[in-house]
Amino acid sequence: MEEKMVENENPWRVLQKEELILAKLKTALALKEEKKEAEIKVTELKVKISKSISKATARTMEEFKASSEMKDLNIAFG
Repeated sequence: MEEKMVENENPWRVLQKEELILAKLKTALALKEEKKEAEIKVTELKVKISKSISKATARTMEEFKASSEMKDLNIAFG
């Protein structure tokens, strides 16, 4: 009877190992997907920041052009 248990135990252990490997692969795949989604969000944020900086720069330039300091400079060098 003990021989049969030992014989049956090997396939059981193999199955458990395969299930463990499968679970680890699923976890790795999920982490890879999360990383991909995070990279996409980072890229979107970089674009958003770049646009915000460009808008702020343009707004600042327009405000400076309209300022009295700029008008004084135009008069001085004009």
